[in-house]
Amino acid sequence: MNTKPYPWGATALALCALGASSLSSATEVRFASFNASLNRGELGQLLDDLSNPGGAGFGDTTARRIQQAHNVAEIIQRTRPDVLLVNEFDFDDAGVPGSSSTMKPLGYSSEAARLFQNNFLSAGHGGGATGRTEVAPLDYAYRYTPTTNTGIPSGFDLDNSGSVGGGNDAFGFGNYAGQYGMTIYSKYEITGVRTFQNFLWKDMPNNLLTNDPSVGASNLANYYSPDEIAALRLSSKTHVDLTLNIEGQEVHFLTAHPTPPVFDGAEDRNGKRNSDEIRFWADYIAGADYIYDDAGQTGGLSEGSLFVIAGDYNADPNDGDSDPNAIRQLLESGLINNALVPTSAGGVEAATSPTNNGNANDSHGTPPEQDTADFNDAGPGNLRVDYVLPAVDLELVDAGVFWPTSDDSNFELVGTFRNPDLYNNYASSDHKLVWADVAITPAPVPIPGALPLLGSALVALGWCKRGAKR
Repeated sequence: MNTKPYPWGATALALCALGASSLSSATEVRFASFNASLNRGELGQLLDDLSNPGGAGFGDTTARRIQQAHNVAEIIQRTRPDVLLVNEFDFDDAGVPGSSSTMKPLGYSSEAARLFQNNFLSAGHGGGATGRTEVAPLDYAYRYTPTTNTGIPSGFDLDNSGSVGGGNDAFGFGNYAGQYGMTIYSKYEITGVRTFQNFLWKDMPNNLLTNDPSVGASNLANYYSPDEIAALRLSSKTHVDLTLNIEGQEVHFLTAHPTPPVFDGAEDRNGKRNSDEIRFWADYIAGADYIYDDAGQTGGLSEGSLFVIAGDYNADPNDGDSDPNAIRQLLESGLINNALVPTSAGGVEAATSPTNNGNANDSHGTPPEQDTADFNDAGPGNLRVDYVLPAVDLELVDAGVFWPTSDDSNFELVGTFRNPDLYNNYASSDHKLVWADVAITPAPVPIPGALPLLGSALVALGWCKRGAKR
């Protein structure tokens, strides 16, 4: 009997390694969130502004609005994200301003999103008389613009004012349908989309609408009528799950913009909604089965899915008017990588400047370098409300906030709180762009011809084992 060892086992293992090509080094992908304040005071105004890039300046309100859009574009070009969410970007349906409750298909881009790409992002900025270094254009191959609940009439007196109509009585606050929407730009292919615009608040288990622990008129089950409770949607804009193909890996880009936890009364309807809007993603990444999307598909993410959560969540973990536990539902989730917190030197300067009009920042618990929004210093002060949060299975390489200090030539792109000489008192937005660099390991790619050879080796290995037994 021949008892000499056969080399087929080692050969089969080598072919296994050949069949799935050795993994190349990870690709660093920059994800970003920017509440860019590209909402406008009147229906259709954003389309007009983005159609006229040459009208920028400071001579009148229209020129200042267009200049603000250029400043936003330059900030994006200077940070150069690969995947970008823009909050507060007015929605239009193929050039017709307004919104609806019908989800847009994969690949839909609003006309405003196209104009912003072609007339602003695709044009270089800086240089010349600006005193800033020239920055190259930035082109995105893929876009998606979802419909939004903002400004869509609910038909109910949701603020209990005694009359029906206006922004407070819409499914999400907006003075017209589509105001404060969002759009997404990506250098990577968008291969799938789920939206949750029509998900009903009451259908979230243990929600703060029908399970409100407060008493009396402050209990939302008492504040809202049964018909209102039956109709209220959870998302003040929409929640969107975009599937991206990054180096052969499926990465879910989860975007939202929960309502500010203010502009309400003792019932705290906006604060409670804000908390549950944030909780939606915490449940989603945990695979909750109660969730349904606008196409009727149910369930959350499957275990082990790769994702990045992004958006203006209007919630600071320590300060401001939100429930401190609202954003902690994400920050303290074991499914999220919190190894790095985005910071800036500009946030520190803005919080401690002697020119501030109040001292609210002095008592804050969140370090000022982590702030992402420049709010009234008399109250609530500057806050950390914008986030880019990757899955725990993704390596977080670097992160930051675009908030330069006043001695930086790029400072005039962000400016200071309440400059009356600028559109809406800001050079760009009261929020700052937040970014995170995430390492994505390419998926294994089978080498052509290796699998048939591997099969032959495994068959031969089986025969060898039989021979050894004999």
